[in-house]
Amino acid sequence: MIVNNPGGISQERGRHYVDGHLTDSAPRENVTALFPIHHLADASSEGLAVLYQDQVIEANRPLLSCIGTDLQHFPPLRDVLPGILKSPPDNSYRPGILRTLEGRVFDIQFRLTPLQRHNRNCLALAITFPRSIFPHADTFFSDNTLMPSGKDLLRRNLEDLSVDTTSGPPTGILLHASINRLRTINERYGLQITTRVVEEVEKRLHRFLVEDCIVSSFGDDAFGIFCPFPYTHPAQATHWAQIVRDVFHTTLLLDGHRIHLTASIGCCLIPFDTSHFETAFHYAELALNEARRLHSTDWVSFSPVLQADVHHRSQLEHDLRKALETNQFFLDFQPLICLRTNRVECVEALLRWRHPHKGVISPDEFIPIAEETGLIIPIGRWVLLEACTQAIRLPPHVRIAVNISAVQFQHDDMYAAVLQTLFQTGLSAERLELELTESIFLETVQRNLETLGKLRALGIKIVMDDFGIGFSSLNYLRSFPFDRIKIDRSFIHDMLNDPQAQSIVRAIMTLGQAMSMEVIAEGVETSDQLDLLRHTSCNTAQGFLLGRPAPLADLSAYPGMDHDTHEPASTDGLSSGFLS
Repeated sequence: MIVNNPGGISQERGRHYVDGHLTDSAPRENVTALFPIHHLADASSEGLAVLYQDQVIEANRPLLSCIGTDLQHFPPLRDVLPGILKSPPDNSYRPGILRTLEGRVFDIQFRLTPLQRHNRNCLALAITFPRSIFPHADTFFSDNTLMPSGKDLLRRNLEDLSVDTTSGPPTGILLHASINRLRTINERYGLQITTRVVEEVEKRLHRFLVEDCIVSSFGDDAFGIFCPFPYTHPAQATHWAQIVRDVFHTTLLLDGHRIHLTASIGCCLIPFDTSHFETAFHYAELALNEARRLHSTDWVSFSPVLQADVHHRSQLEHDLRKALETNQFFLDFQPLICLRTNRVECVEALLRWRHPHKGVISPDEFIPIAEETGLIIPIGRWVLLEACTQAIRLPPHVRIAVNISAVQFQHDDMYAAVLQTLFQTGLSAERLELELTESIFLETVQRNLETLGKLRALGIKIVMDDFGIGFSSLNYLRSFPFDRIKIDRSFIHDMLNDPQAQSIVRAIMTLGQAMSMEVIAEGVETSDQLDLLRHTSCNTAQGFLLGRPAPLADLSAYPGMDHDTHEPASTDGLSSGFLS
């Protein structure tokens, strides 16, 4: 209860009030308890909050989710909603900026309204989000929305351009560009630097593009750009696309930090691809998504093939959801052979999808779609549970290896998922290996390192997969002490005919020894490759020569897969069963 004591000072349970107002030193949790608002519509399309003495004492889930915090750790308003408290509380919508803890910046519309709570003067805050924050929320940008989006502004500018010209609709290239890895930049350098990065990119666009070009910020890491050219010279589109690419692909020097930028860029031509703005924007967005999928360092132009691909991928997404519900997934297992004992020491679980009409579909085809749609999380959890369940049937000295998608690792609670799986199946943590690629370090690096450390502390082995093909593999080995590293199969494939590939393989072996990490050679397909590996310090090999992926029961005849004997096999050569 608040003591009404105007003109005096009161202290109650460590809370301080001066002239009837809460001082800045009051803990937020105490303030929240004083103003219980039990049902701030979490289903609302707006961000809602109650402010008291410049503090957020209550907020709904959309606002907390957007900013990336919880109520107890809500950052100062000046950091996430700069200038908002200078506006009068007259229930009128005003434009503003919202900055998330991930470094994204959005144009918003907000209003402040006076609110009396327990005889105290509070403020009710309502924020209208742009669609780019919650792209699947159909309630955003209804006809009654007061704030125009960046896309709407771009459309208006194009309409104005067509009115100003006597030659009809404008001709030009429409580009949709998005800065890559802005979240990582924010994590490494902080919100202020991230905001300046976006500002610098926008300045560069205005600096290097001519006055006739239109640039529209979409509020976060994305921009819409229109560059006109004469109808008879469509080849100029390439010129403008090159300039936009070079604007984004640059190195910024900010406060002594060298920040390397890249962007994903999609484009379409007006009116050659379409003369309608909505369709053109959709086409540019399709091309942008393709650029992201391909990790393209160049721009991607719209083509009708992209639209057909979107239809195919949409159908595959629908079928993936059904596959989860109807148990269409299954696992094959491939043995990993210890080169010292010639026995199976581990089996890798490999996901397969038996489509009822299309047969077995390659993971290379459906995993990217699962990652884009978020289905990789329930699929990945199924793989982990199924692999560990089947691993109980293995001899106690044989481990199970499970591949973890970087997307799942980023968005799922992997520590909780693994812990729950081990508890549910009874599998010992020491018998589980998790294989990850270095792409897990592209986002939220520190959090991922902490999760890896917690998993390793359980006794789980952490394996870096596809080692050697990433630009920062060595740096990641310094960041985290992996138990094992898997040489990418491309080096194994080329090492007999390419002295450079052979030197890389030997160098990785030496590196593994120096860092006390076991080395696995993946993709061994010939006896000559195996013989060469035997003359290195390679610990383990895997590939079609040693055993093809198969149901677990089919591997029972391999040395090391029996429950009764643990004596090493002869090291003179591999059993003929390995060469099948």
